[in-house]
Amino acid sequence: MRVWLCIPCLVLVACGPKPGTRHLEDLQNTLLQVDSAAARYALAPHDKAAPALSRVDSAMAVVEARMHGFIVNLKQGKPFSLLDERRRMLKRQPGRHRRISQEIDRTRRQIGNLVEAIVDGAKVDALGAPIDTTYFRKATEDELRISSHLLEEMDIALDFLERGLRNLDEVIQKADSASIALTSSPEPPL
Repeated sequence: MRVWLCIPCLVLVACGPKPGTRHLEDLQNTLLQVDSAAARYALAPHDKAAPALSRVDSAMAVVEARMHGFIVNLKQGKPFSLLDERRRMLKRQPGRHRRISQEIDRTRRQIGNLVEAIVDGAKVDALGAPIDTTYFRKATEDELRISSHLLEEMDIALDFLERGLRNLDEVIQKADSASIALTSSPEPPL
């Protein structure tokens, strides 16, 4: 009788869902979110960041040379602060864009490999480590966390790019005009 009780138990374990199956929906939804965000990210004018930064740097150099030795108050310095803010928004864009693009590819590949391992019922990973329910849970948690950070980083990069490029000609012109006006005004009498 004990033999019959053990056989159905083994059959149930062997016929049960593959380890990691419960994570498939989360992984597939996350992959869709990454793909959607990556498509939006790819449409942004990343190629305009470096030329815009060059223009800002040139404008800052002219303004700084013109304003050398002058002291301004907060109100007078606002055009210069706005120009400097644009420089900060654009400064790291090329490196940020390169890193995010690499991370998008890596994330897609990792999630795809994880989904494939679950669907195929893989028993060992590429390094030969055994794959079980715990492995899939930990790997899924890691990829979901990494994907969340990637989505956030894409949003931040797009915000910085948009803010850095917004009305750039106007910001440069105002800083240039303010520096000319401040340096060409007559000195107050002693």
